Amino acid sequence: MKAPSARHTAIRTASTLRKGWVWLRPYVVLALLLLVVRFCLLGHARMVGGQHALVSLTYYGLRVPGEGLWGYHRWGYRVPAEGDPLVFTVDDGHHTPMTMAGVCRALPGQTVWIDPVRRIVIPGRTSPDAQPIVIPGQNHSVRVTPYNARLLAYIMRQYEHCTSVEVDTLGHLLLGGQPLARVRLMRDYYWVETCPDSFILVPHDALVGKVVYYKP
Repeated sequence: MKAPSARHTAIRTASTLRKGWVWLRPYVVLALLLLVVRFCLLGHARMVGGQHALVSLTYYGLRVPGEGLWGYHRWGYRVPAEGDPLVFTVDDGHHTPMTMAGVCRALPGQTVWIDPVRRIVIPGRTSPDAQPIVIPGQNHSVRVTPYNARLLAYIMRQYEHCTSVEVDTLGHLLLGGQPLARVRLMRDYYWVETCPDSFILVPHDALVGKVVYYKP
């Protein structure tokens, strides 16, 4: 039998590569489209103080429409990094969302320190009055202390749909009148600095996106 020539071998190789590319091309296109959607879908946000920001709406996951039917879902789930500038929404107290901007300073499971006497956040255990605040995470058990009870009560009422919690005069967190030693929350929370020395706990489902451009 006559051996195939180099030309015929090259033709067969090229044909195989073309067939492989035809099979692979839709997946390459889809991957590129996903990357574009992931990093390039931008939106405009206007904050309560009149500031404006250009925001990546997919950086922490794209919110799936129809939340009224099947609840909150994101396509993709990415946790902010420390130092990320981000835009989020909070309730103004009248069930109307307000849009705000801030910088992520701590992640779920991390600890921040407060001085309850001076009522300030401190960079570490640098004061004899320092007390730790552990940032809640999804399904993480958090110990209740007199120093985090009011903060936990706020986010439980605001975001965890638990309206029967309260804090007594001794700093005990009560659920239906019974004290709680630990709580387990359903969301990841982030310690966000909204302005110098002003902080707020923001749940993941309140994130609008990462700031790409900010105009004061």
